[in-house]
Amino acid sequence: MSIPALLRHHGVHVPRFVTVAGRVVFDNVTTTPSGPVHRDYGPVTAVAPHRFHGGEEEADNVLAQSHVDWWADHGALTRHVDAMKESFPEFLYLPSDDGAPPSWGGVIDTGRGRFTVLIMTRRDQGLPRVHVTQPRLGANAGRRWQKPPHLFTTGSLCVADRDDWDPSQHTVATATAWAAHWLAAYSEWRITRKWPVEGVDSVAV
Repeated sequence: MSIPALLRHHGVHVPRFVTVAGRVVFDNVTTTPSGPVHRDYGPVTAVAPHRFHGGEEEADNVLAQSHVDWWADHGALTRHVDAMKESFPEFLYLPSDDGAPPSWGGVIDTGRGRFTVLIMTRRDQGLPRVHVTQPRLGANAGRRWQKPPHLFTTGSLCVADRDDWDPSQHTVATATAWAAHWLAAYSEWRITRKWPVEGVDSVAV
């Protein structure tokens, strides 16, 4: 039985955190003035409450968009850039290009696999889109290729419900931590064909 499953069985709730490399950890984390720190991995990022699901990916809310691109506001953009530098410093910032919102690309290492990930912000400041560019997600199931659960039909990871995302509170680092949590669950699914978690409400569920 896994540590989180064992703790859940005994009614002990444990917060989840993500290391700078993308590994999900549950224990040996202490709170410091500069943020949570893991005994072995150093600074970590808390996983905000979220739920995995799937289906159709929602389009940008055209009515919510302003006439000025949100990333033209230096303060709005800097909030995301600084959060990513602090939580996932190895990710590469990809500035807006030809009107497309800014993005970040990098590698998430779950400890059981390395995944090249692209985190794309939206014009309407909604939940960022998360794509794994390498490797191909899924597993052989006899003569067919089985896709994992909790994917949008577009192939994007469903790292959270759109309502879980609060653009006034969350940053691209939040979505990246959700992606690491998704990929940790996916790594387990590849072995057992059972999705181990349905999300997290501040604590392991």
